[in-house]
Amino acid sequence: MSFIKKLKALFEMTKPAQLGLLLVTVFGAYFAAGTPINIRNLLLLIPVGIGGIGGVTALNMYLEVDIDSIMKRTRKRPLPSKQLSKEEAILGIIFLILIGIIAADFINKYVVFAIIMGLLFDIIGYTELTKRTTVSNIIFGGIAGAMPSLGGWAAATGSFGIGGILLALIVLAWIPMHIWFIVYYHMDDYKNASIPMLPVISNEKTFGGLVIFSIISLDILVWLFYLLEGRGLIAASLSTVFVLIALLKIRKFILSPSKDNALSVFKFANSIIAAFFVLVRFL
Repeated sequence: MSFIKKLKALFEMTKPAQLGLLLVTVFGAYFAAGTPINIRNLLLLIPVGIGGIGGVTALNMYLEVDIDSIMKRTRKRPLPSKQLSKEEAILGIIFLILIGIIAADFINKYVVFAIIMGLLFDIIGYTELTKRTTVSNIIFGGIAGAMPSLGGWAAATGSFGIGGILLALIVLAWIPMHIWFIVYYHMDDYKNASIPMLPVISNEKTFGGLVIFSIISLDILVWLFYLLEGRGLIAASLSTVFVLIALLKIRKFILSPSKDNALSVFKFANSIIAAFFVLVRFL
């Protein structure tokens, strides 16, 4: 395989679609801070995001090659399909993470801290300690997923602050809707791999009810951000509309559980978080 194809395979390990969504939270949080734009820091967030977020995601995939080899939807990923050797993959992953950390250090120590916390919660807390053993795995994975927004805020303000923490909590409250419904859609894969996600070991009413609680919490946090920071009125208003639509979709799923209804909720979840972080800097 050519060097270019190997680079493409390494990039695939960063889960580009997920990476793109998390980058929206990084840059959305940066602009939401309302500070004067620093072009240098803004540009540095690109390697921070691709290297830090993408590198951690790729490391997660490297450590889960046994699971990916079992699941039908992941068998064609670069490591199970032998597009990359484990040695090639780990070298690329180390390079990505180092680039992310070095770029973050050029911004400030808080951005570095956000990357390191994302790495620890994702790799140690989620992948190594909880994913294969307990439904609480989503807590660790969710905290890891919230770190990019915290890093984006810190890049703009030089600290975390209540606004950055609220944005991170918004992402955390969104995670169950994003994760559990796609797990349900691929239920057989998770059962075959013995991954104890909540939809695998509980019923639709249980995890659906918890998602309802989490997205109502998200809407409360969105309005709290507006009240405390004085920005994000349009985003908060639209978020409420989206949450109401999401509640109807989840209710439909609970009343009539199906893979199609689960997939519909999952796809809509991405719209909620993307719209909020794109619009939060306005009004």
